[in-house]
Order: sequence, then structure tokens, then C-alpha cells
Amino acid sequence: MYAGRIDEPGRRTGSALVITLMFVALFASMAVALAVASDANLAISRNYREINQAYNLVESGLLLAQCEMGNLKVTGDNAAALNATLASHFQVAWANAAMIDAQAISAGNVGVVFPAIIVPGPDDRMGNIMLRIAADGGVEAEPTVTVTSEGRFGEARRAATYDFQVRSGYRIFSDYGIASRSPIVMDGGATIDGANDPSEGSIYSSSGSAPQAIYMDGTTHITGNAAVSAEGAGIFQGSDANIDGEQVTDAPEFEFPTINTAEFEQYVECAYSGSGTEEDGTFANIRILPNTNPTFNGNTNLYGVIYIESPNKVTFNGNANICGVIVCQEPTLENYKKNSLTFNGNLTAAGVEYLPNDARYNGLREKTGTFLLAPGFGASFNGNFTTINGYVAASKLAFSGTASGTVCGGIVNLADTNFSLLGGAHLTIDKKNAEKHPAGFNRRYSLICVAGSYRE
Repeated sequence: MYAGRIDEPGRRTGSALVITLMFVALFASMAVALAVASDANLAISRNYREINQAYNLVESGLLLAQCEMGNLKVTGDNAAALNATLASHFQVAWANAAMIDAQAISAGNVGVVFPAIIVPGPDDRMGNIMLRIAADGGVEAEPTVTVTSEGRFGEARRAATYDFQVRSGYRIFSDYGIASRSPIVMDGGATIDGANDPSEGSIYSSSGSAPQAIYMDGTTHITGNAAVSAEGAGIFQGSDANIDGEQVTDAPEFEFPTINTAEFEQYVECAYSGSGTEEDGTFANIRILPNTNPTFNGNTNLYGVIYIESPNKVTFNGNANICGVIVCQEPTLENYKKNSLTFNGNLTAAGVEYLPNDARYNGLREKTGTFLLAPGFGASFNGNFTTINGYVAASKLAFSGTASGTVCGGIVNLADTNFSLLGGAHLTIDKKNAEKHPAGFNRRYSLICVAGSYRE
């Protein structure tokens, strides 16, 4: 039998171990890489979340400021005074806010300085909103007011700004031909239209004293919008009445102007000393004393200021030619039977800018844009007029009969009494040629959002 050495296949010892170790090393490396990648992804995710939170905080800060500042009435002769006004407003508006110490809001050299607004975030972490507001001038310069909001969450920081601008004037001046605190009643064939644009023939009532704050019957017609703002107030439109614009029953409650008649009193030269019934008279810068109750017949010419003290009933018959402004002293007690103006004949009403070049009218010629300022008085227009060069403001207004003509500016009913436009009365409103700041109306300055001003 042959005997020899037989080779055994398992003699290559260590190769399997080497291969195993190689795979172990590979898997270990992969595990480390996955762990590193996982940590990196977690870090990226955390950073991304913090950036998003910071961005949300920025947007929240701007929104908080916008909610308080939109259409806010402001004052201040310079930037520091305007900033102080804004700081005072936020101190009051946010007095009960839990996320900020409102009393720490102050006006400094850089504008309005706010303490941090603390906002809860995810994982019980807190974020901060840092606000700054700065005006670059006083209200008369109609400056820009810039809001800067910075959001801070963790290590993330984001910031953005938004602009407001100070604008002067009242919305009822710019948006409506007729604005009334009382119901507006139109009947017969009464018409309100615009001289340049149909929207000039818009009407607005803030009254809540009647179910129908605007009542239009007969063949009445307005070329603009009809708007009411009081809760529950409605608009009645008869079957033959026409409203060319929109009917708005949820309009904002707009602010009405306050009146300053005192600025005209300095131009009065003498008291009216007539008999009480005048035929073809001419008067300049007169004061009509209480209880005089004059009636002007024939051709009456009035120049400058006609200052009417309360109580008085003043009637214009015939042809009244007025170059100037009628100003009424506001009564202590409401009594429209004792405090009234009535225009029965033809009325010609030129503005103070057309007064003669006479020293007695110096200063007065610059007080443009107003024809009638009659707080506490009723005013009735029953005859024709061509153009009234300025705003008409009284506490109870009525236009009837053939009362027709153009009013440069608009008509304001100052009290919740009655405004009526009846018969064939036809008012044309001209805002294009109206004064932006009519004399005798205290100016109002407010903040308006500047569209497209957002920037990061």
C-alpha cells in the first residue's frame, strides 16, 4: 500500500480573519460616517429651524407694529417730538402685554427704543423680537417713519424694515363729497355728482341714530359710493333711485375734523350796525352781534370775514354776493331755531383768495379752502349758486328747491342731526380744485403704510 503526505485545504490560516476584520473596519467606518452625517444633518436641521423661527419673529414684530401704527394720529414739530408721541402710544397700547415691559419703551436719539419682546418657541426655548422705530422729521414735513424688526432665536438672527409715511388730511375729505354725522336723506330728483370723477359724488354717514343712515327715494342719484359705518346701520335705495358706485355697510368709522373759528376773529373790524333788514348793502369784515337776526334783501355784497355770534338767525334773500368766509361762534346750547343761516335767493361765493389787494385783508387771503364754518348752526340752501369756492360745514344742513351748483372741496355735517337733499337740488363736488388744508379745520396727521417698502 502506497503511503505519502496528503495536503489539507485548511492550511491557509488567517485569510478569513483578515477578510472579517476588513468588513468590520468598513462597517465601523460606515457607522462613523453615518453618525457624523447624522450629527451634521441634525445641526443643519437645527440651524434651519432657528433661522425659520428668527424669520417668523421678524414678521411678527413688523405685524405687531403695523397693527398699532396704521392710520395712527400723530403729532410732533420735529423728529424727536414725533418719536416721543409714538413711544407714548405704545406705552399705553401695550400696557397689559405679558411679553414686554411697556413702561420701558422710550424715545431716544435713535428713535423709539423697545425692550425685548419675549416669545415662546419650540422645545421650551424662547425667542426675542427687538423693535426700533425712527422718524426723520416733524409731521408738517410729512416724514418717513421706519420700523426695524430683528428676530433672535438661538444663534440665528434675522432683520427687516418697513416704512410708514406721515400724511395730512382727513379721509372724509379725500374719499367723500358729502360726509355726515347724521343720516343723509335724499328725495325727489336730488342729485350728487362729481365734477372730474364719478367718485367725487360719494357720500358717507357715521350715524347710528336711524336704521337707514342713508335714505334715497324718488329719482335721486349719486355717481359715487354710499357708505355707512355705524353698527346695524343700513342703506335704503328706492326702486327708482340710483347709486352708481358701491353700497358699503361696514365702512371704517372715519374721524371728523374739529373746527377752529378763532383764527378768523382777528380780522373782524366792526360790528354790524344795520336796522336788521338790509336792502342792497355792502359790508366788510363784520361781526353780527347776538340776537341781531338780520335779513339781507336785494343785492347784498359781503367781503372778508362775516363773523356771526350766537344766538342769531341770518337770512339772505335776493342776490347774495360773498367774497370771503362765513364763520359762526359755536353756541353753548344746541338750538337750531335760534341759530341758523338761510340762503333763499341766488348765491355767489368766491374764496378769500379773490379779495381785493387791500391791507385790511392781509393774512386773510391766505386762509383759503373754506366758505362756511358753522358749528352748532343749521344752514339751509334753497336757491341757486354757481360755485362755492370752499368747504361747507355746519351742524344741520338742508338743500332744497332749485339749490344747485358746484362745491369746491365738499360738505360736512358736523352733528348727528339731519342732512337733507330734496326736490331738484343738484350738488356737483369738485375735489380737483379743492384746498388740501382748508382753513378753520384743525389739521390731522396720520401714519400710512408705504406699499412695497419691505426690505431685509
